Amino acid sequence: MSAAPSLELMTAPPSYPEGVPVEVCHSFEKLALEVRANGFARYSADAILHRVRWHMHVERGNRAFKANNNWTAPLARWFLKLHPEVAGFFELRERLDA
Repeated sequence: MSAAPSLELMTAPPSYPEGVPVEVCHSFEKLALEVRANGFARYSADAILHRVRWHMHVERGNRAFKANNNWTAPLARWFLKLHPEVAGFFELRERLDA
């Protein structure tokens, strides 16, 4: 007899921020985790997005890439939902819904 399948509910990972390319999300996550692993308890999401922009322009040679500064807050919130163990890594402001 085989064991019954587990009925444990799995939490779905948070969806990617709307309008942000998946590659940018993955780069942002990788860099944020790298910064955290280097001992930073807090860091700037804006600095990480600028580093992603630099990576795309200089390292990848994609001069046409445009990173929207409005992606910073959604990326920071997405990252913190994905990695609750690093709560407080980015400073978040209350959202003002229009």
